[in-house]
Amino acid sequence: MSVTFSMKALLPRPLARVLQSAVLLALVGGTAGFALTEKTVALSVDGQTRLVTTHGGTVRDALTAAGLAAGAHDLLAPSASTNIEDGDRIALRRGRQLALVVDGHRRVVWVTAASVEEALDQIGLRADGAVLSASRSRGIPLGGFSLEVLTPKAVAILVDGHVTTLTTTGRTVRDALIQAAVRLNPTDQLSAPRSAVLTDRMVIRVTRVVGRTVTESFPIPYRTDRRTDATMFKGDTKVLVAGRPGVLLRTYTLRFVNGKLAAKHLGSEVKTADPVTRVLVVGTKPRPAVRRSTGSADGLNWAALARCESGGNPRAVSSSGAYRGLYQFSMSTWRGVGGTGDPIDASPSEQTYRAKILYSRSGRSPWPVCGKYL
Repeated sequence: MSVTFSMKALLPRPLARVLQSAVLLALVGGTAGFALTEKTVALSVDGQTRLVTTHGGTVRDALTAAGLAAGAHDLLAPSASTNIEDGDRIALRRGRQLALVVDGHRRVVWVTAASVEEALDQIGLRADGAVLSASRSRGIPLGGFSLEVLTPKAVAILVDGHVTTLTTTGRTVRDALIQAAVRLNPTDQLSAPRSAVLTDRMVIRVTRVVGRTVTESFPIPYRTDRRTDATMFKGDTKVLVAGRPGVLLRTYTLRFVNGKLAAKHLGSEVKTADPVTRVLVVGTKPRPAVRRSTGSADGLNWAALARCESGGNPRAVSSSGAYRGLYQFSMSTWRGVGGTGDPIDASPSEQTYRAKILYSRSGRSPWPVCGKYL
């Protein structure tokens, strides 16, 4: 046998009604208060927007509600500690590691770009006319991506008393010889190994070895004629006539004893091609004054970065010749931030100004090793 007691049975009827009303009011009030803390924000992740509902008060809370977190290489706006209101917008661009190989030189950078084209722009590498290992429109996965870039290079090949000039996006000396249709005999000799990485304005000499006679081609340096132009701004240059080295053909008679070279005699020396003078037009017109503002980059330790990159030498050049100046610009990056001529010919203040522009675009990623000193 069971007995059920009700509030009405235990209390006088007026008091029971008062208590029932109080309990109902407490339940409704708690639910309304919880609802008042709910916020719905628009969260854009790598360009894809979705709505997220949270009872938290900051950007970090909204990310947590979406099952996300901003990493060290991600770009988050506004910052994680910013307070949010209903209807706010949050943007998250996630970092991607890019293993970049430019003309055989490897470096690793972090970007928030979603495509190869956007990544090249972020790191200041224009790569006009370059050959890429992936399409410019290809997406970059969150797990990282490897990209090889082969930039156009001017190469001169001296062979059989003639000079062949070409512009190539090949990677090695072998690629340049194939493009120039130069056939080598098994005994021929090269001034650089076939596997050597090509550099801009590289000269490759082919020495033909035929029997006991050897012919060697030697470059005759060309000179540069500089002319001024008052209609061009200072620092701007234009190549009016491309220079070309001449060719001096020397023939040697060799004598071998027991398979070893015993004597080498010069038989003849003939100039088979005259050098062509390079004509360079240099601007003399003063540039109009411009306001140089680089925002938050002005307060960074640029002297420390320069000491790490170049030992503080504004005319420093890397062993490969690809990186130049205080902050070791590549020529394409230097031009991409508005620089003209060679970085090592610019003043230290000009180099620092261009480096600040690059930082404003790409952060510390162009200096993966020394950027920590900024």
